[in-house]
Amino acid sequence: MRIYYYKRKLIESTRHAPSKLNTNDVPKTVGIYAWFTKRADRLVYIGKATGKNGLWQRILKQHLNPEYLETIISKHTSKDQFQLQNPIYKNGKVGIDKSVFRKTVARHKKLKAGKESVSYLKRVFNVSFIFTNRLNSDEIRELEKELILEFNPRYNFSMKKS
Repeated sequence: MRIYYYKRKLIESTRHAPSKLNTNDVPKTVGIYAWFTKRADRLVYIGKATGKNGLWQRILKQHLNPEYLETIISKHTSKDQFQLQNPIYKNGKVGIDKSVFRKTVARHKKLKAGKESVSYLKRVFNVSFIFTNRLNSDEIRELEKELILEFNPRYNFSMKKS
């Protein structure tokens, strides 16, 4: 029953325009977040934030931070060809988007890493989040998995239904 409660709250929770979010809007607590299209209000991605500084870190410092780039060459794949052919440099190295959501959207829309992909997220999507302080990391991970399986968001690939 707890899962259903959180699911309903996730879907019905407030949408935030990423371009208007500031440091005080996003809590530094663990939780689940979801990205929705602005135009159709369609759920496109569900994620979890269980690390230090929780939702604040995941949303503001990773998804919406143009400097959050992956420069380790071994992490680049053939799916990253567009960003690699249109390089953005960080500390003298070619970087691709490191945020899984941002990278997935950028691959699909053929966006350059960093500023261009973050600008697209801010223009096209809204974000929503719920706090799950009463859940431990394993329970949050399970909740994320269940939500992805139930709602099948477009940009969540790792846990999609078969």
